[in-house]
Amino acid sequence: MAIGEVAESSVVVVLPVCRAEDREIAVEEAPWESGMGGEFGMVQAEKPWSRWVVLPGWAPVAVLKRGGVAVAFPKARGVLPWRSRRRDADEEILVVVDREEKEVGGDDGFHLVVGGGNGSGEEGLKVERGAKLKEMGVEKSLGTVVLVVRPPREEEDPLADIEWD
Repeated sequence: MAIGEVAESSVVVVLPVCRAEDREIAVEEAPWESGMGGEFGMVQAEKPWSRWVVLPGWAPVAVLKRGGVAVAFPKARGVLPWRSRRRDADEEILVVVDREEKEVGGDDGFHLVVGGGNGSGEEGLKVERGAKLKEMGVEKSLGTVVLVVRPPREEEDPLADIEWD
């Protein structure tokens, strides 16, 4: 995500956020439905929730009607099924998940599952490829991963290069 990208968006998506440390219980307990209402477009959900994130209305996220949730991981290391650059591994990430799509379908999809975390022997939430889950005989997940978002970096600020008067 780029600095200021949410502010520049004409369409935004508001999702409940779960902490990865709270595991699958929080993912299931998060509100399934939320939307904008009233004259001021205030966020309304079917039940109270303490953490929310506003993301630009990118196509993969904008189509989530019900069951969308963002899971916050304090570090990307050991969560994603691909190698991360060293500087990315220690960053916090948000994994946006569609909880209505729990079936492990195609080989090319990614799913949120409970698995052994970071080689420590402890179980925790992680993202896994559909092909690997099918090999292991897993048919259901906590949801299909729609998007992985990392925080914007200062050096990626396009406005920093503009000379301001």
